[in-house]
Amino acid sequence: MKCALNMYANYIAIVLTVSIFTAVNPVDLRCHRTLKDLPTQCHYNETVFSCVNANETDVCLLKLVPLTITHVVFSGNILPDLPAYLFGNDTCRNLPNLKYLDLSNNQVEHIDNGAFQCLPNLEGLVLNNNIWNVSTDTSVFAHSSSLKNLSLSNAMMTRSGNVSHVTWLNWVFQNSDLQNLEEVHLERNGFLSLSESPAFPCKLPSLRKLYLSHNFISIPKINISCLEYLEELHLENNSIGYLRQPFMTALDKLNKLKGIYLQKNPFYCDCHLVDAGFYEWLQKNTTKVINKDHLMCLRPFQSKNVNHSILSLNKTDFTCTKPINFDSKLQASYIALGVVLCIIGILTIVILFLNRHRLRNRCKKVKESCSSAMAAREHHYSAVNV
Repeated sequence: MKCALNMYANYIAIVLTVSIFTAVNPVDLRCHRTLKDLPTQCHYNETVFSCVNANETDVCLLKLVPLTITHVVFSGNILPDLPAYLFGNDTCRNLPNLKYLDLSNNQVEHIDNGAFQCLPNLEGLVLNNNIWNVSTDTSVFAHSSSLKNLSLSNAMMTRSGNVSHVTWLNWVFQNSDLQNLEEVHLERNGFLSLSESPAFPCKLPSLRKLYLSHNFISIPKINISCLEYLEELHLENNSIGYLRQPFMTALDKLNKLKGIYLQKNPFYCDCHLVDAGFYEWLQKNTTKVINKDHLMCLRPFQSKNVNHSILSLNKTDFTCTKPINFDSKLQASYIALGVVLCIIGILTIVILFLNRHRLRNRCKKVKESCSSAMAAREHHYSAVNV
């Protein structure tokens, strides 16, 4: 019994020792590296901490960033998971001087909703060229009220059309605190469309620049009516045929808007472009539409307008070809084919009738030759059997 009590007491002592050590020295348990262990690709000074293309897999290095640092560039590494309190050890480690954080090209898949807590003055965040699964991290920016520039170019996991990303991205902005965000980059995320959700971009009331270029958006359906401070809208290199009237009306109401970027879209230059009011809208907004003379007609492919600038054409040049009535065409073809077959049939019957005697004689001769051949074969078999 005494031995058992001694063992139990020793166990309690060990547990208490470990607990006290963990509470007093959490850094030692979580991260055993120091600034002296930095790879050769990493360096720092009083204000900048940089670790580029080091193939680092240990997020622990971020917990070593000195409190004086204002800019952190940690890109070209392998960090699939960004945990809570990215710069701390299970608790908040306040970095009041940090203004800019670049985590691009790190193969990031998951970002804990508390990863960017305790960064009260962070103004610029770059997450470009990652494979972020947005659906699992919809409150990532809930503690980022100081952000002014957010870059998510080619940041999301590739899926078919990335329709799901649009939905989840709306939730991200719905749960965010980005009242001071002025610039957001969403290029190269494969978006086919953007819904008119009030969360995007109306949860970004201070937004001045919106980058949506290099996607596959064909009909912009972005609720921009709430962006009273918007100055630049980038929609280059998408799949836009022409803008629709509701979207153009919303653009006209933005008094601070200075630049609309639409170049390198496959504009559809037929009567529909004029009927939608896009041609007249371009003429009226020549100062707002940047590089307006480079908006080229690329469709319909057989049109004479292809490879011409929209504004170089007259309004009368935008015509629609009369649709072909394929039903009537097919009906006429079937009738013509029937007539031809009837004529061929009649001619065949006439030819056979005129040559009936000759055909009868030929058939008789063929029958006689077949009979002679059969008789000769039977005689041959009889001779062999004998």
